[in-house]
Amino acid sequence: MTSRSLAELRVTAKETLEKYTSPSNWYAFNTYDVLGDPAASLSPADVLMANLLSLRLSATEVIPLFTEGHEAAQKLRAALDHALEALRDAPAFETFGDIESLESCVGPLAAANYAAMEVPQWTAVTVSKVLHRRAPQIVPIIDSRVRSFYGVRYAEDVRSALWHDIRNEIDWLAPLAASQMTPDGRALSVLRLADILIWMAEAK
Repeated sequence: MTSRSLAELRVTAKETLEKYTSPSNWYAFNTYDVLGDPAASLSPADVLMANLLSLRLSATEVIPLFTEGHEAAQKLRAALDHALEALRDAPAFETFGDIESLESCVGPLAAANYAAMEVPQWTAVTVSKVLHRRAPQIVPIIDSRVRSFYGVRYAEDVRSALWHDIRNEIDWLAPLAASQMTPDGRALSVLRLADILIWMAEAK
């Protein structure tokens, strides 16, 4: 598979962002990109919010996480909570000086991805879409469009491709992200901006 770059999307990036964030268009920005209580533990609503990014989580995939027990679903919930707590105040994805430091920081995310392998209908894609909303500066969204854009398959390869690409294009990505506020008044993360641009490009 061929790898693409965010540099290809620079000319139309502002227009693309305006389109995706417009309240009059049917994109997820004005619903999914509302953080909620940053100090709260993961809730069933947090999991269901990931459906706004084209997941199809139902009661079967959500309720077991929030029941008592020591089965795979409850272990996944514990891993998600740990990742959320550990990454809540993590530095921004693009500020890490090398990929090794980034991977060390997101160890709890990798652990949640591993725990998801034991739970039906849960994957690294699911984990990323649940946790990105609550830690948008450090957890990249991983889905088929991002994988296709970079020509990679595994979560760690997506993180590496994104990190290198964002670092190379940060001179224009950072100001563009800073120009857009989320629906609840936060500056858009560079990581979320990159995802929006890639998702929209791959949708064409």
